[in-house]
Amino acid sequence: MQEAPLVMPKMSMTMTEGTLVTWHKSEGDEVRAGEVVCEVATDKVDMEVEAPADGTLARIVAQPDDVVAVGEPIAYLTTAAEDLLAGLFDGPAPEPAPQPEREREPEPVPAAPAAAQPKPKPVAPAAAQPGPAPAAPAAAEPEPVPAAPARVAAVPAARRAAAERGIDLATITPTGPAATIRLADLPPLEVKPRRSPRAVIARRMSASAQVPQFVVYRDLEVPAAGDWTTVFLRALAGALRRHPELNAEWADGDVRRHDHVGVALAVDTGRGLLAPVLRDPDLDDGLAERVRDLVRRARAGKLTLAEMSGGTTTLSNLGGFGVDAFHALLSPPQATALAVGRVQEKVVPVPGGIGLSLRCTVGLTVDHRVGDGADAARLLASVQELLTL
Repeated sequence: MQEAPLVMPKMSMTMTEGTLVTWHKSEGDEVRAGEVVCEVATDKVDMEVEAPADGTLARIVAQPDDVVAVGEPIAYLTTAAEDLLAGLFDGPAPEPAPQPEREREPEPVPAAPAAAQPKPKPVAPAAAQPGPAPAAPAAAEPEPVPAAPARVAAVPAARRAAAERGIDLATITPTGPAATIRLADLPPLEVKPRRSPRAVIARRMSASAQVPQFVVYRDLEVPAAGDWTTVFLRALAGALRRHPELNAEWADGDVRRHDHVGVALAVDTGRGLLAPVLRDPDLDDGLAERVRDLVRRARAGKLTLAEMSGGTTTLSNLGGFGVDAFHALLSPPQATALAVGRVQEKVVPVPGGIGLSLRCTVGLTVDHRVGDGADAARLLASVQELLTL
């Protein structure tokens, strides 16, 4: 059985760290490949982490509320899977690049040993006897080449982690087979405390404060009965489809329109505010059930990453809290946000006198770089028309 790390997974392109929420398994428990062993939280959503192979949860190194960098171990599994330690021993270091060759003097040919010289042939008496041949200079001794430093045996994950953290593997005491350094041999990372959900919201709202935005309010007539959140979701999406100039964002110095309508629905949860996205809700005949399921899973921390992206506008409904009207801040890069207040009967003028009408005050926030007040007024007029169809 080999020991393999269970690491903090990378759940999105921008994720650099995650927070461990809870363990579903304990040390010593048997696990199956694909079985959920724990939950981790990103800035956007809680996600389940599955076991990569059959085995035993040998050691847990990250506890709930610990913040762990992507790729760092949160636990270790003992497993018989053959490929988990593939590439355990790296090959030798690559040969150094050849240096540019310098011009060399022609090397003299060393004299042959005397025993190997042929006997001189007899010559005519008149010819002068040649003197002994001068000895050839000895060949130059080659300069010693420094030996390459010994390659430290380490598993690939340990080698990568050491490089990222600037650790010299030669200073680490190996505990693996054949004096191999394992990931667990590296000094532990400093565990940072979990960030408050308010820190995430504060960062997003600070970005919103940099956007020039305005709010337009309107008192709307609403249908006599219905799930108000679903009703306004459908109407807002349909109105944006009629006014694509506001279903857009400000990017690279210009307005960029979206090819879909994604309504991020603000949901109050025990972990703070979440805004899962419903794509093209005005085209969905089963929208009410879809909204109920999304809200239920948001509060249970069971949303997927896909459900936390793709928003082109936001809808926030505080009517259930008795709020008559409010101003919703934009969530960049979205250009609009609709704040829905309490639905209630109001006294209104009618032909020949006064009467009662079911009304709701909404506030439409708009990025002033994308649209103007008249654009917002036209969008709200479409919302009113779609509410009364």
